[in-house]
Amino acid sequence: MTGRIIALGMLTLLLACTEKENLNSPRNTTMTQQKISFLNPKDLFNPKQNGFSHIVKVPEGKALYYFSGQWASDTSGKLVSEDFKEQVSKTVSNVKAALAASGLSINDVVKQTVYIVDFTMEKKQILIDVASKEWRVENFPASTIVPLPLLATAPNCLIEIEIIATK
Repeated sequence: MTGRIIALGMLTLLLACTEKENLNSPRNTTMTQQKISFLNPKDLFNPKQNGFSHIVKVPEGKALYYFSGQWASDTSGKLVSEDFKEQVSKTVSNVKAALAASGLSINDVVKQTVYIVDFTMEKKQILIDVASKEWRVENFPASTIVPLPLLATAPNCLIEIEIIATK
């Protein structure tokens, strides 16, 4: 009797594990084919002029990629310039390189956080002008700009961009 109970328990466990490990089931395939939604409710201002969306919904089953903040460094980790405009350009280039290394593109970014040292409206406009030339997307990610007095990345570093992407 004990042997049958153990055998039945083992069979139940085996079936449960098999169902969870079957990642190619039609149900899961359908979920991963759902599209990401970029939402800008009419009751909120239009954020597109500022290069972001209010809400991004990632469907269940999509993989999320979290990227550390990228900044204006060369391949040896040195700051390429103290000029804010040049730092923005190199930072965006480094974000694109990190995405490419993961098999992703700028269109896969769903959230960005931009850290700017000694934030001013002039710096925000430079960010928008420079990034809009290199950050060509159909839908803008959700976004936050965080002003701060100093970045821990390197002395004189003025911008860092952290992203979350999905595929």
